[in-house]
Amino acid sequence: PMHMIEHSLSALYDVPHGAGLSVVMPGWLQWYLEQDAARIARLGRGILPPAEQQELAGEGDTVIAEQTIAFLHSWFSKVHSPVTLAELNIPAEDIPRIAENALGLAKVWRLNQYSQEVIEDVLRRCA
Repeated sequence: PMHMIEHSLSALYDVPHGAGLSVVMPGWLQWYLEQDAARIARLGRGILPPAEQQELAGEGDTVIAEQTIAFLHSWFSKVHSPVTLAELNIPAEDIPRIAENALGLAKVWRLNQYSQEVIEDVLRRCA
């Protein structure tokens, strides 16, 4: 799903794929946190530095998932990759247009849970 949304950024704004993903990934993960915190926590257990994992020992999946998202967001910033639509010079007013473009790909990829409203919600988290 992150790629589906990012493809619209690349198509409409000529954004490099990796830069678009560094914007979409934290926003999509924030949205997905409400669906499956355990899956994001599992990712975190694989990528968080050992010291952070020690600090999070005994915490639940939601806390670990939130830290995972924050870690990725911070890491993208540290490597000077954009983390917001604004950093790509994409105005928040364009979110409906981007979502409409992504919706076509969602249908082709049979990602039926991704309605216009869901895609807009994800993109607002990227603004």
